[in-house]
Amino acid sequence: MSRKNYLSPQFLTKISEDGTLNIESLIILTCAIFIASIGLNVNSTATIIGAMLISPLMGPLLAIGTGLALYNTNILRKGAISLLAEIVISLVASTIYFHFSPLTYASQEIIARTSPTIWDVMIAFFGGSAGIIGARKKDANNIVPGVAIATALMPPLCTVGYSIAAGNLKYFLGSGYLFLINCVFITLTAFLGVKIMKWLSHSAGQPGLSFFRKPTLKETGIVLVVIILIIPSILSAGHMVNKTLVDQNVQNLVAHELGDVDLIKENVDLQEKTINLTVSGKKINTKKIQAAKANLAEYNLKGYSLNIVQVAQVNPNAENQLDRQVNNILNQRQREQEQANEERQQEQEKHNQEIEKLSPAISSVTAVSDNKNKQITLIELKKNISAKKKKALVKQIKEKYPNINLVEFVQESEKE
Repeated sequence: MSRKNYLSPQFLTKISEDGTLNIESLIILTCAIFIASIGLNVNSTATIIGAMLISPLMGPLLAIGTGLALYNTNILRKGAISLLAEIVISLVASTIYFHFSPLTYASQEIIARTSPTIWDVMIAFFGGSAGIIGARKKDANNIVPGVAIATALMPPLCTVGYSIAAGNLKYFLGSGYLFLINCVFITLTAFLGVKIMKWLSHSAGQPGLSFFRKPTLKETGIVLVVIILIIPSILSAGHMVNKTLVDQNVQNLVAHELGDVDLIKENVDLQEKTINLTVSGKKINTKKIQAAKANLAEYNLKGYSLNIVQVAQVNPNAENQLDRQVNNILNQRQREQEQANEERQQEQEKHNQEIEKLSPAISSVTAVSDNKNKQITLIELKKNISAKKKKALVKQIKEKYPNINLVEFVQESEKE
């Protein structure tokens, strides 16, 4: 009986090539990083998915797992160098983008990558398993792109870049932990998958060859590290499940105990065990509020304190009128801002013309503002003038226009 070789030369070549650092991969990675950063910044799920599809981060992880399983230092070294370079480039690119982006708030897509749970571990594990199997297939398939979307290596790495740019340590730790989970478990499943394929390749026709054996000290250490790595995600998952159950119980409490009211805002503090509700609608009498507090245990909310704030119900007509008033105010402010900008531009053009008349050597004057709102005047000269004359001209300009922070000179020949 002929043995089936699960570790064919074609498979190993493909793994080695995908894990090798090259200029094409770096260009694709840079494009993917900026696409993912933009998607996170504007809260666009479709854009983030597009970035994950073209990201080459999966290849080095599979190469590292394969190299470790086969004790192949060549594949392992290629994968490790490639992964390290891609992480550095990704962090630099995403940090630069978020540093200069005018949208500085954390979108829901960014926040979603800062609280990893045990489900993220499971996704990385099963995704890595599918990835190493998909890498064996010779024909084009949708397994590897699907794994790239499921395991989501790119978004948490970009979120780390956002955290660095924003100086947010909490987001940095959460997104960094999520990226670490994905990397470790994709590598681990690749390692196990290749080990199994190696065992299957050598055990065909040898029934006595057993896959199960006593683990070595190194393998035991790896298992312990993996268990320690999983613990925070389990705790995070438990907190999330507990929060979801409490929110559901609060919804049931409001529906059954408070009657026909609209829940405007709900704030539950699991540590302090307090429930703060803001409701509107028909006024709730004191007896009903006391009954709701007494029945907290029936909704699995024993030990919680309940605080209710009631606000008057807004008449629909009054609400529409309020919306119109707000829109009118916003439109008026926008028109005033546009008018102020136009007046400021006209005033600046007048100043430029006055500065141009100060010396016959001046060809043109341009006023600009940098990202720190500093006023800079750029003077284009027809011919070069002495440093003394430049200094006198700068002094004359600043005395007449104190709001100008900096004066720069450039010659027409230099500009061309």
